[in-house]
Amino acid sequence: MKTCVVTANYTCDPNKVWLYLTKPTLNGWRKDVRAYEESDDGMRVVEENTDGSRTELRFTRREKPRCLSCSFQNGKVNGTFTAILLGGGDSTSLECTMEVNGLGLFAKPKKLLEERLEMLRVALGC
Repeated sequence: MKTCVVTANYTCDPNKVWLYLTKPTLNGWRKDVRAYEESDDGMRVVEENTDGSRTELRFTRREKPRCLSCSFQNGKVNGTFTAILLGGGDSTSLECTMEVNGLGLFAKPKKLLEERLEMLRVALGC
C-alpha cells in the first residue's frame, strides 16, 4: 500500500471546488473521464475513463462543502481517498489523502493526485 497527502489552494469559494470535485465531467475538467454515472443517493459513482477502464467509487462521507471520503476500484487497483475543504468566501484550501493498493513497485500515487488537482486548478481558473 502506498499513501500520499497533497494540499492545494484555490482562490474561489469552497462550494465551487466541491461542485467540481463531485462532478468529474463538469465542463470536461477531468480529461481522463469520458462518462460519469451517479446513483440516486450520490453515494455510488462509476466513471468511464478515456483509456477504456472503469473506476467505481463508494462514498462513505459526503458533507457539502467540507469533506469527501470514498473507496475506489479500477481493475486491480483499489484504495481510499479523502478530501477536506477548508476556507470560505474566495479562498479554499484542499487537503487530500490517498491510499492505493495494486499500482506496482514504481508507481507514484502522489503524482497521479497532483495531476488531477492541476486539472481542477485549470478548470476553476484560479
